[in-house]
Amino acid sequence: MNIRKYEAYVRAVELGSLSKAAEQLGYTQSGISHMMQSLEEEVGFPLMVRTPAGIVPNSEGELLLPVIRQLLSAGESLEQYIAKIKGADTGRIRIAAYPSVATYWLPQIIRDFQKDYPHVEIQITEMGSGAIEEIMANRQAELCIYAGGEGKDFEWIPLCRDRMLALVPPDHPLARGSAVALEDLAGEEFIMPMPDYDGEVRFILNKLDRWPHILFSVCSDYAIIHMVTQGLGVSILSELLLENYPNGAVALPMDPPQERILGMGVPQVKAAAPVTRNFMRYVESYVARQAGRSDAAGENIG
Repeated sequence: MNIRKYEAYVRAVELGSLSKAAEQLGYTQSGISHMMQSLEEEVGFPLMVRTPAGIVPNSEGELLLPVIRQLLSAGESLEQYIAKIKGADTGRIRIAAYPSVATYWLPQIIRDFQKDYPHVEIQITEMGSGAIEEIMANRQAELCIYAGGEGKDFEWIPLCRDRMLALVPPDHPLARGSAVALEDLAGEEFIMPMPDYDGEVRFILNKLDRWPHILFSVCSDYAIIHMVTQGLGVSILSELLLENYPNGAVALPMDPPQERILGMGVPQVKAAAPVTRNFMRYVESYVARQAGRSDAAGENIG
């Protein structure tokens, strides 16, 4: 179906002239005549008659006119909606993210984004690394933000380094130093994140000749913090989490320093919807601002 033929037909009967319709629509006289002939062949019967007053629809054309006008209106709405999607002010973004990212990054990013794009629907799912990778593999999310996306089945964009810190009770001997030697953790009672949330911690502990004694495995990072505060053991958590969550435990850098790379993944950047690419720019802008504040704080301290 060539919707331009129907548009030309409506314009011709409204103006009562093929030549006037051709002029308004930018066609030649022969071009619009050919379109009308093709349209009548397509529907299988004549649609107009010539009178001394000009072109008028016949009875069949009169019956079709309301339906054709509805078709043209729907086509115009479709074009406007496509234009909105291209302009990225409508649509949906499904995001899979670490709980710490969902808690401390995304609210501010979404606030800024929705000031410019208030009609975009954003869905956030908090999960661990394995679940994020599964949901991305199944194309159940347009974007993920976590650590460890290198070499996975999606395009990976590193964003920033996030230190991993040793967390010890306030009265623990390790709390007296300026850093915790990695090997010192081997002799401690350790509170481990649950599987699927323990990737970075497991990677660090694998550097030891022997693991510490895993006293508990806990799903909630906040539960880990409170358990460490109560002297039940030590743990390792990210700086992003610990700098934003007040607590009575002592967070210290490790020697040698340990870190994770936070980034975002998308199935294919070039194939991503405009609304997703726009949101990714807001993520990058937010992370850059945070890095700038950290650098400025460091300069002021120095």
